[in-house]
Amino acid sequence: MTRLLCTLLLLFVAGNLLRAQTILVSSRNTNSVKQYDPEGNYLGDFVAANSGGLSLPQEVVWHPDGFLLVTGRGNTAVKKYDGATGAYLGNFTSGYTLDNPTKTTIWQDSLLYISQWGASKNKVVRFNLKTGVFLDEFTEVGVPNGCGHAWDANGNLLVAQFGNGANGKVLRFDPGGVYLGDFIPSTQLQGPVNLWFDTTGSLFVADWTLGSVLKFNGSTGDFWGGAISGLTNVEGFAFDASGRLYLCDWTQNKVFRYDFAAGTLTPFIVSDGLVAPNSILIRQGTSATDNAARNRTRLQVSPNPTSGPLRVSYFLEKTAAVQLEVVDTLGRTVSVVFSGRQTAGNHAETWTGLKANGLQTEAGVYFIRLAAGNEVATVRIVWK
Repeated sequence: MTRLLCTLLLLFVAGNLLRAQTILVSSRNTNSVKQYDPEGNYLGDFVAANSGGLSLPQEVVWHPDGFLLVTGRGNTAVKKYDGATGAYLGNFTSGYTLDNPTKTTIWQDSLLYISQWGASKNKVVRFNLKTGVFLDEFTEVGVPNGCGHAWDANGNLLVAQFGNGANGKVLRFDPGGVYLGDFIPSTQLQGPVNLWFDTTGSLFVADWTLGSVLKFNGSTGDFWGGAISGLTNVEGFAFDASGRLYLCDWTQNKVFRYDFAAGTLTPFIVSDGLVAPNSILIRQGTSATDNAARNRTRLQVSPNPTSGPLRVSYFLEKTAAVQLEVVDTLGRTVSVVFSGRQTAGNHAETWTGLKANGLQTEAGVYFIRLAAGNEVATVRIVWK
């Protein structure tokens, strides 16, 4: 009976997490961001058409402080929107005029990286994640038609350069932005737009022109074959808590879901006014109780998403017994970051991604859970 009750409790927790989940998809040709429930049902525009002058949205990114960032090729700054209502809050970036900004990533250095499609400016640029203030043009050389980026195990930056056939490739830069050459040449790619590493170090590249996701050796760039096919023009991607992959099809005006275990690709979101979807964000909601506790403890994590060290900072109003841990979507403890008594004031801890058994944590959705006295606060994180 005890085992059955535990199982039912875990299912209840998982169900509540799923229901709290929301999906945001950029609709490029309607200049809006649309919202869907976990079953793919349309809930309306989260960011209304042309809100704040949004033009040709390219990427939707969840900021660690709880608001939404959106890039648009027709804009010269990243737009900021309220995380609960989608209301426009102004430009987030400042100090640099972006030239057709496209894909955006938050890395473990707590900086915002942005690619540019522009003719005059096309280097990957960096901004302070907290303030949005311009830091530098990071890459030594430009990346014409620059799109998605990812980091390898050595901290090298890989950037997709879109090309409708002849000049599509992936460039590599060292941790200081120095150009290291073409990692994947045009002979193997046509129109790469997004890329990511899996937990084994394999590199996946979404090729818009081919309508496929291709797999490469993440260390050498050797082609390992086509991982997913059957799309027309694939672009945006995201993973849910179960490890399923969601892919935006720019031409079919759909979002597909791919199940790696079954090897199946099925339609998940079908139109509802979606036109040229090119970015998808899956985020976990929090309860009112969680939000109240988070406000009291000022629990913050950065960067998020991340594939490297995660900094967790919080404030205690009084001395308390503290348990800071990482839990999965079923509420199971993955790692205890800190356990003990702490005095009132500001505190910070770092989680390197190691589980309690010393192994590296798999990619997916997790929660930072802080219990301080009678207060409990949680923050959703995405480990890449």
